[in-house]
Amino acid sequence: MKTVDKALAVLNQFSFENTELGLSELSRMAGLDKAATRRLLVALSTHGFIEQVSDTRKYRLGNGFLRLARIREATVPVARVAQEVADWLMAQSGETVHVSIPGAQGMTTIAHRLPNRGHVVNIDPSELLHYHATASGLAFLAFCSDETAKVILELPRRKVTEATITSKSQLRHMAATFKRQGYSQTRNTFEADVSSLAMPFFQDGADPAGAVAIALPQNDLTNERCAALLPLLQVAVTRIETALTGL
Repeated sequence: MKTVDKALAVLNQFSFENTELGLSELSRMAGLDKAATRRLLVALSTHGFIEQVSDTRKYRLGNGFLRLARIREATVPVARVAQEVADWLMAQSGETVHVSIPGAQGMTTIAHRLPNRGHVVNIDPSELLHYHATASGLAFLAFCSDETAKVILELPRRKVTEATITSKSQLRHMAATFKRQGYSQTRNTFEADVSSLAMPFFQDGADPAGAVAIALPQNDLTNERCAALLPLLQVAVTRIETALTGL
C-alpha cells in the first residue's frame, strides 16, 4: 500500500460516529501498525488535516480540508446546488431526499433533507452508499461507462441485508434494466424496511456526476406512489443539471 493510500485509509476512519479516535483505534481500524499510523498522523497534522485534542490526546479532522472544500465549491458549486434541489424535492414529495456523488468505493451523500413528520427514513450522511446495495449506487452503475462499470464490479461486495444482491451477473442484469427504464429502484437492499428510487445526473463527463434519490418506508412505495414520485425525481435531475451546466 502506498503512503497516500495509507493516509487516506486513516482519514476514512473518521465519521459522525467516530469524530475523535485514539492512535490504537486508528491503527486497528485502518489495518496499519502503530508506528506507521503515528508517522501518518504527524504528517497530516503538519498540513492541518489532522489535529490532536489536548484533553483526550485523541485525533480529529483538522481545518485543512476547509480551504480545499471552499475552493472546490467556489469553482464547482455542487453541494449548494444539491442542497437546493434536495430541499425542493422534499417539499414536493414529502419524503426523505438525498443527493450523492461517486467515489472509489461507493457514493457519498452531499445533501439531504428529511420531511418534518414521523415515520420517515433517516439519513446518515457519513455512511458510504455501496454501489451494489443502494439505489444511488445502482443508478450510477447503470449509467456509467463500460470501463467504470468494470472497475466497480471488481470491488468487494458484501451482503448489507438479506436482500442485498452480490452476484456480478445479477448486478449487470439489474443495471441493464435500470438503464432501460431510466431509474433504479431498491427494496431492503441497504436498510430493512426501506425502499428507494434514484436517477443519475450528469455534468460534463461520460459518467454520471451523481444521483438524486428518494427514500421511504418500504410499504409506502406502491405502484401508484412510484408513478407520482418519478416525474418529481426527473424534474429534480433537470434542475441540478441545469444549475451545474447552464444548459
